[in-house]
Amino acid sequence: MKISIDGWRIDSKTRQATKADTTAILSPRALKLLMELADANGDVLERADLLHRIWPNVTVGDESLSQAVAELRRKLGNRTLIETIAKGGYRLTVPVIRTVETLPNAAPGNISDFYHLEAHALCLDARNEIVRCGEGSIARADTLTAEAVYLAPNCADIRAERAIALVRAHTYWSEGRYLLDSALKEAETAVSLNPKLAVAQSALGYALSMHGHFDAAEEAHRAALAEDPRDPLILHNAAWHLMSRGRRRAAIAYFEQAACVDPDNIKAYLLAAQLSQPVEPRRSRRNAERGLKRALARIEEDAGDPRALSAVAAFKALLGEHHEAYDALTRIDVHNSTQAIFHASSMAVIGENDRAIDILEELFDHGWRDVFWLDSNPSLSPLRGDRRFMRMREHLAVA
Repeated sequence: MKISIDGWRIDSKTRQATKADTTAILSPRALKLLMELADANGDVLERADLLHRIWPNVTVGDESLSQAVAELRRKLGNRTLIETIAKGGYRLTVPVIRTVETLPNAAPGNISDFYHLEAHALCLDARNEIVRCGEGSIARADTLTAEAVYLAPNCADIRAERAIALVRAHTYWSEGRYLLDSALKEAETAVSLNPKLAVAQSALGYALSMHGHFDAAEEAHRAALAEDPRDPLILHNAAWHLMSRGRRRAAIAYFEQAACVDPDNIKAYLLAAQLSQPVEPRRSRRNAERGLKRALARIEEDAGDPRALSAVAAFKALLGEHHEAYDALTRIDVHNSTQAIFHASSMAVIGENDRAIDILEELFDHGWRDVFWLDSNPSLSPLRGDRRFMRMREHLAVA
């Protein structure tokens, strides 16, 4: 069941609200409140009744309900969407449209069930958004892959792309673990549709790794590489799994291979350079120089490419050009961008520890939760004794 309210499409399973190019993630309490108000069809629901419905068997105060109302008004961009009734409760001020989606099952021999041109085009756009790492790229990739699944629910690779997008949304900007559970279900669906599809196994491994199921994740990554050892996305996901497990040397090799098979890949060289710096400085320098060359070439094609601009600063930091790196880092706006994590690590490399932690705290406030990065990236080593860093680490460990 999905509902539309004030132009927003609300998906109760993923707690996503989408409107045009905008995606908002609703907290569990806000979604429950919205669905209760929607079921009331404009009638007033008393505060005591709402408290009982949203928090059954739990004693909470009126402030919890007020916060949920405020969240809906803020995230859905309409302060009049929910009317407060004096000494009464709340009601919706706009009509609710309900739709039930019935998706067809795959029919043997019907290729349209397994390859949908528009759906695959949406996934290509989603990958490009993730690669560019600009402001709002994760949210746009999430929206694109959701639409792709709607168009082609029986395409295993579409489901796999959706799973990967959901893991990234969870890792960088989501407000809870529910997206990771959804990602795992999408990946499992992809594998059930086509167990031999490499990207499906890779997506499963990626989701399992972030879930902390490392043995099962390793088996999935092995299966993916056995089917396709040259797909840069599959190599990258395997490298990330190895990095999270502290198997640095193997992770470096996979990142380097990902960069070799994809001439546009800058991030893989950066990760390889960062991982190898403490143990193999020559290898680190070689990777940094190769990556810098690619980033500069990319800037010649697109002077505003946020990924390339940020990478240039990061590579210069690793190469010891600290003044140039600092100047570049302070001129690049990475607000609401996944590139901010590389700015934090680069600031740590050049000794700007306070600036690095400021960036990490802003990421943390936006919902970023990649504890494996904090533990595994050696560029962050100078920060690990800092009180603020340790506090973030503790919060992420129990999130």
